Amino acid sequence: MQRFKTNIWKALKAICRPRQIATTIVAFLLIGLFRYITFNMDVFNPIAQGLKGFSTTDIFYQLMLEAPRDTSDVIVVVDITQLYDRDSIATVLEEIDSIGPAALDVDVIFERPMDPVGDAHLRKVAAKLSNSVFSFRMMELDRKRNEFTRQAHSFFAKDLNLNEGSVNIHRGMVREVPLSFEMDGKTYPSIIARMMEILQNDTEGLTSRRINYEPTYFRTIPYDSIGYYADFIRNKVVMFGGAHESADMLHTPLGQLYGIEVLCYAMKTMLEMEQKTNCTGILFWIITILLSYLSVCIIMAYKESALGLGDGVFSDLLRTTLITSLFVFLLMTISIAIGFWFFYEQHINFDLTPTLSITALAATSADLVRFFVKHLKNKQS
Repeated sequence: MQRFKTNIWKALKAICRPRQIATTIVAFLLIGLFRYITFNMDVFNPIAQGLKGFSTTDIFYQLMLEAPRDTSDVIVVVDITQLYDRDSIATVLEEIDSIGPAALDVDVIFERPMDPVGDAHLRKVAAKLSNSVFSFRMMELDRKRNEFTRQAHSFFAKDLNLNEGSVNIHRGMVREVPLSFEMDGKTYPSIIARMMEILQNDTEGLTSRRINYEPTYFRTIPYDSIGYYADFIRNKVVMFGGAHESADMLHTPLGQLYGIEVLCYAMKTMLEMEQKTNCTGILFWIITILLSYLSVCIIMAYKESALGLGDGVFSDLLRTTLITSLFVFLLMTISIAIGFWFFYEQHINFDLTPTLSITALAATSADLVRFFVKHLKNKQS
């Protein structure tokens, strides 16, 4: 028993070395300094927007693009990118409604009258559509109050008391689907929240939800082939709108996607309500600190081993910045691979971003600590 305690004590002494602890602290301070400069200086605003909310989940979704995509058997898109005539749009909506979709998202805002015949037909169809949600958009954001000041609705929305939802999505990197917005002290639901109400899925208490971007193929049905694809529409969630609107491209972890594709992923996320085990809060930071410290220990052990080899071509090569950087890169790659396995196979989402940042700065932090220790000793002597 005494021998076991002695070995444990030796192991703890080997791991909990002051220089390794100091290196980890310096690495965290460097990350904090970098974030402060990036997010508080206008010149770095593009970088800040790119980093804001970044998660290793983005990398995992990119890795998943290499595998074959599943095809959604619940959500389909009816594409009207090339359809501008409102009379024809109304006819297509009638045809879809007659088939019996589970829910219909009309991702188009008919803001003002254009054609008397087409407008009248569209208004008549909108009045009798079942299981449908029409779109409206929150406009002119007041950044001081963080509220919108105006709304854009279809011209017949107020008279028909349409079931509407906001199609707004936060610009920048779209990682979350908002379920409500505020204006003049009133809460307005998003179109996804309204669709979930039709499908009788509870979203009470949720203001937003992180979108699950596991690569999925959503069938796109041409507006002139509704009858042919009736089986893909019946009892399905139908997203009706422009599937190839170049002005509606959004940045996502999967790259640029059309707005209606993002809505499909948001809808899929809400329908499945797949709860990956998200490691957050105090537990997240405890694990992050431990993993970061472990990375620092491994990198410092490598550097000390290289120094301990003495002089020679091989030992000098191992001590070069290039080989040290390659070792750090290998360690980060292994960390990502392990994180991806937990994410994909075990459905555990742990954001490795802070740990990877500390790993990347470990060698630099160790050099800074060595520099300060050396000059502090020189000053004392």
